[in-house]
Amino acid sequence: MLSRFFSTSQPFHYLMGMLLLSLGSLLLLVFMESQWKWEFLIYAIFLPLSLLLVQFIIVKNELTGQNSFGFFATTMLLLTMVIAGVSWQMILCLFLLLLSLRRLLSLKKGTESIRKIFDGSFWISIAILVNPLMVVFIIVVFVAVFLFARNKWNHWVIPFLAMACVGLLTYTAEVYMDYELLSSLWDPALYDLSFLWNVWAPIKTMYWLLALAGVIGLLIYIIKLVDIQQRVRPRFSVLVFSGICALAVTILLQSYFIILLVPALSIFLVRSIEVIRHKIGRELLFILPVLLMVLALLLR
Repeated sequence: MLSRFFSTSQPFHYLMGMLLLSLGSLLLLVFMESQWKWEFLIYAIFLPLSLLLVQFIIVKNELTGQNSFGFFATTMLLLTMVIAGVSWQMILCLFLLLLSLRRLLSLKKGTESIRKIFDGSFWISIAILVNPLMVVFIIVVFVAVFLFARNKWNHWVIPFLAMACVGLLTYTAEVYMDYELLSSLWDPALYDLSFLWNVWAPIKTMYWLLALAGVIGLLIYIIKLVDIQQRVRPRFSVLVFSGICALAVTILLQSYFIILLVPALSIFLVRSIEVIRHKIGRELLFILPVLLMVLALLLR
């Protein structure tokens, strides 16, 4: 069975996943666009890096068992997002969000809290420059502070200091480089409601399916259908709020934000696979990301 091949965590799995994302995304983009664009390199570079960050977060925070299920699921879902036409800006936002989550989840250790909160807020602030709607994910920073470091008042101030630092540096760069970075954030058109159902195309089916999976995952977490140990539950809560932010922006403002739901979806999918004892059900759930990728190709 395919799941047995990924039931352990081996360097070969990492190499295969990175090559699939790097070369696979390039081939898919060239095939779909029928031309070469230099921005394709952003996909080829930052998708594998994002994959490694997801695996790092999983391993360091004991979010799943000692296997490569999460690595496989994330690889397939990210390729599905490439086929679905997610922009290169959202690839950068995903990478920056994962950098932030890595630091915020490390707050559980209780050491260097100020530095970690600043770093997590800093990466989100950089992501806001790429896409202003990333400002919603500041909520995730404060959720992490509440769960892991709420005992000191200055911990609540650090996120604002990080945003102020990025804002000041960006304003200085804008003044001397004559290039709009900060000014574009105040464009009201960026924040107009644009519901997921406003514009329909066959490929939008993928966005709806992933959004539905996100809602199901949230319900599973709330009613505790999948057992999560109490000691790791706060870490899952940070991921859940990250997923809620991604889901809200996807449905109400910008559909491309669905890619930011991928890390949380992959992890919850793996947790579901791990608790299922029926072999056929386990295999079907395991190959679900592959089926979604195939469906995306058919709808494209």
